[in-house]
Amino acid sequence: MSEVRRKIILDYAKWTAMSALRSGAPIKSREDVYPLLDAVAFDQVLRLGLPITAVEFDAWHESETLSLCGRDRRVPIGWAVKLLNVYLKTATFVGDLGGKGLREAIHPPIDGGLWDGLGMALKCRPDILAEVRVVRRIKDITSYEIYRRIIAGCRATAVEYGCSLIEIEQFWLGSATPSAVSGDAMDDPA
Repeated sequence: MSEVRRKIILDYAKWTAMSALRSGAPIKSREDVYPLLDAVAFDQVLRLGLPITAVEFDAWHESETLSLCGRDRRVPIGWAVKLLNVYLKTATFVGDLGGKGLREAIHPPIDGGLWDGLGMALKCRPDILAEVRVVRRIKDITSYEIYRRIIAGCRATAVEYGCSLIEIEQFWLGSATPSAVSGDAMDDPA
């Protein structure tokens, strides 16, 4: 991959992460978001050609989430994981950066659109749905333990549907028109 393509992908990943912040986000400006993303050690997981396991990725993710929150106390766990996950979804799943195993290890961005879609997909699996929906708003993901529980439910969903963890994004309803979303939709995804 050329350095020009890599730069374009990483710049776009940064922009998509910032753009994913909504009305409930404690920070929204480039001046706040971009320096935080620049300080994340994405190079550790986006290394070209070097494999990574889900366990290694999860340890990196937790460490970088907590570091990001520590750099700006306005950013709670829920919004920090949203920033990291949207960035990595763009860079890895869309942009094809990273080594073997990374695409399968990255976490889906958690938000109202995913919670709504999973609510519809998991109607027959209330046990899994209870884990995915241990909370229903990003601002209520106040600890990494809560987030870990949500991701465990997402992993169970991926197993249920025979897909990778990031591929549960197929249930995301964030771009659906309001009439396409069931009455289970949330008013405030933040």
